[in-house]
Amino acid sequence: MAIPIMFKMLDKRGNSDTAERIELVKQFISWFGTDCIDCLLADREFIGHHWLDFLNKNKIRYYIRLRNNFKVFCFDKNEEKPVFWLFNNLKKGEFRHHPKIVKINGVLCYVSGLKSHNREGKLDYLILVSFNKPEESLQYYKKRWQIETLFKTFKRV
Repeated sequence: MAIPIMFKMLDKRGNSDTAERIELVKQFISWFGTDCIDCLLADREFIGHHWLDFLNKNKIRYYIRLRNNFKVFCFDKNEEKPVFWLFNNLKKGEFRHHPKIVKINGVLCYVSGLKSHNREGKLDYLILVSFNKPEESLQYYKKRWQIETLFKTFKRV
C-alpha cells in the first residue's frame, strides 16, 4: 500500500483539476526539491496540455494512462490518430513502445501500449504516456495499484 507524504483535501467531489495538481506539485518541490521525485503515476483522468507541459518543463518523469481513443499526432504519418491505433497489431499480452515521439495536446511525449482483454472478454489496451524512459513505463505503472489499495482503505474508514 502507498502511504501519502503530502496531500490536500479538496472541498468538492471528484478529482483535482490541472491548476490544483500543479499547485500541489509546486508545493512539494518547494519543500523537498525535484531530486526526490522518482516519477509520477496517474490514471486516465489526469491528462491535459498544461499538466503534461508542466511536468515536462520541470523534468518530472511520469507514466500516465491514456484512454484508448485519445488522439495523438504522429509526425511520421503527419496526422492525428486514436492512440490505440499505434498498438492495434500487437498480440494479446504483448507490450511495446512506439518508437517515435508523438504529440499529445500539443506536448511531445512517448507512448507505450499493452493489448489485452478485459473481464468481459472485450478487447482492451493499456496505453501509457511518458516523456522519458518509455521502456520502464509498464514496470513503474504497475506500482500505481498501491494507490488504489490506499484509496480502498481510506473509503472503509
